[in-house]
Amino acid sequence: MKIKAGLYIGIAIVLIVGGALLAVKGKDAVSQAESRKQGILDAEQKTIFYQNSPGSIVEVGVAAGDSIKQGEVLFKVKSAEGETDIVAPEDGSVNKIIVKPGDLVQLGMPMAVLQKNSFYTDLYIQESEIQKLEVNQSIGVHFPYLEHPTEVTGVITSIAAAPQFASLRMSREKGQADLSMFLVRVTMDGNADLLPGMTAEVKLDEVTD
Repeated sequence: MKIKAGLYIGIAIVLIVGGALLAVKGKDAVSQAESRKQGILDAEQKTIFYQNSPGSIVEVGVAAGDSIKQGEVLFKVKSAEGETDIVAPEDGSVNKIIVKPGDLVQLGMPMAVLQKNSFYTDLYIQESEIQKLEVNQSIGVHFPYLEHPTEVTGVITSIAAAPQFASLRMSREKGQADLSMFLVRVTMDGNADLLPGMTAEVKLDEVTD
């Protein structure tokens, strides 16, 4: 009995000491979970608006789902000034066609929605951690649920207070403090393995202060 009791005490001491050392280094399970911020991958989109004098659609040159190149003709419009080509402003794919041949179009009317060859994810970061991040900073973005876990380099394009998160009021011995959340958008180039809806993860413990 004494041997078993001594063995159990020894194991408990090892676990306690090991856990304490990991916590000091910030590598315990809780610290690792707190440092990992996840968001949903989404695709950048751009709406094409008609910018010329009133006219009618005489030709639609693409369909939803088509890949397009910058400068490719999307629509032909006939107006009092003649026939005008509406071209793709950048590479991407057609997400939605809004107009059809014969439709009348005026200045400012939407014609199509394009999906850019770039992605973004929005992350919610606590005020205590936001000092690690700044706009235009490069940051590694992980995709942990791919068959072969992938990391790409993203760029922080915006940091803003997240008003939809009510500040959490916490009581402390020496008063009260608000815990605020910030919305951080990370943008990255397209990758053949990536699809909108995937889980994107940033590990803040990889970011140098």
